[in-house]
Amino acid sequence: MATAERERKSQRLFWALISALILGYAVIKARHIAVALEAYDSQPLTGDTTGAAK
Repeated sequence: MATAERERKSQRLFWALISALILGYAVIKARHIAVALEAYDSQPLTGDTTGAAK
């Protein structure tokens, strides 16, 4: 019985760790995107961009 309880506790700890890592990654990635957009926002285009998206 103690082994089953220990295994259940380990599994819960494992999923908590995985969840924390995923959440941490999402927070870091969101901060990275926010910084990149902030840096991009204040930079003017220096050349003609006509037809650039074609």
